Amino acid sequence: MSNKQKIYPWLMIVTTGLLCGIVAGVFTQVMGLFLTPLANSIGGGKLGSVSYYYTVLILATAVGTTLVGKFIHKVNVSMILLGSIVVAAVSTWLFSMANSVIAFYILAAIVGICCGFSGYVVQGVVINNWFVKRKNFAFTAGAFFNTIFLAVITPVASQIIQSNGWRRAFIILAIIMLVIGIPCSLFTKVEPAKLGLLPYGVSSQAELDQINDDADAEAGNNSNTSKVLFSLSFVLVLIFFCFNEFAGNMTSLWPSFAEGIGFGANVGGLIATIITVADLAMTPLFGVTTDHFGGRKALPWWLFLTILAPILMIIANQTRMIPLALAAAIPADAISVVMGSGEQVFAKDILGKDFDAGYSYASSITYVVSAFATPVLSNIADATHNWNIVVGIVALCELVVLLAVIYGENRAKRLAD
Repeated sequence: MSNKQKIYPWLMIVTTGLLCGIVAGVFTQVMGLFLTPLANSIGGGKLGSVSYYYTVLILATAVGTTLVGKFIHKVNVSMILLGSIVVAAVSTWLFSMANSVIAFYILAAIVGICCGFSGYVVQGVVINNWFVKRKNFAFTAGAFFNTIFLAVITPVASQIIQSNGWRRAFIILAIIMLVIGIPCSLFTKVEPAKLGLLPYGVSSQAELDQINDDADAEAGNNSNTSKVLFSLSFVLVLIFFCFNEFAGNMTSLWPSFAEGIGFGANVGGLIATIITVADLAMTPLFGVTTDHFGGRKALPWWLFLTILAPILMIIANQTRMIPLALAAAIPADAISVVMGSGEQVFAKDILGKDFDAGYSYASSITYVVSAFATPVLSNIADATHNWNIVVGIVALCELVVLLAVIYGENRAKRLAD
């Protein structure tokens, strides 16, 4: 086995993980640190006026994801990624010069397309092509490099904003994108055949051909799409996805929550950092528990954490206990964990062989819900001047998800017996 065959599959984990972090991660998670300064500078002091950034971003990301999915195997992916990095970096630099919310929204649309072109869909396709064995580990490892990058950049960005202002922070982020993104994009290849290599876990082309034939046969047995969409299982998946994604948008608003209740920007940045660092432990822990106990037993406990976190945040606000708010940031990460792997586990449990069609359609519908979640929550905060109401809505959404899981997982078990 050549050195390139040994190294390149694992290099794909690193490059795609970092690309997700410096584009999708920056424009979703890290951007939450900028919302309050932007609202005070160009949004007339209203958080809701700039939070529609997320609506534009997510809808544009959906467009970019759809486009890249159609031609990812037909073009040079390295050039797509390189173009996305350059455009994203230039747009980030232009963010620093924005003087109106309209300009802010236009740039959000541009970087949203970049997120679709260089984000999680590309990562999933690349890792899926490069690994036959240890594929689940590869997906998790890719998420880890994304998380590690965000764990570093989040506190750095927070400190830069506090020390130098949001405009200079955008310029520094643009430079970081180019420095990390350009080499990662050039090294990334959509499939090993582009380099005359085989995926990790196979020793010959004949073995790979047999695996592909078996996968094609299994895919051909999937149920009719219309039957899937009108099934109770799909409705439960849709409830899980929509309510969980709506609540999950609170992750980008925790810094604004801390500032809004008077804890200050430093506490808000620290909450965001704690959530990111906690993800380094909670993501693999979620994988271990759901693999060992199954979704039916493990998911309710994880959803208990997603309900506990907002309750603790409300108590921290009422008692003015900053340490409690920081402690609550740890279970708050469960919201992000369940948004990713949790949705896949639940959908796989109750959709079974219809997973591919059901998961795809549920995700597409959820994009629309998620696009409006952040501005809805922000406008509620602006209208009521009461962040407890906003955080309480998050807890209620996760309670609905918990009920869907309890019913859906029990139903799936009965059907399987």
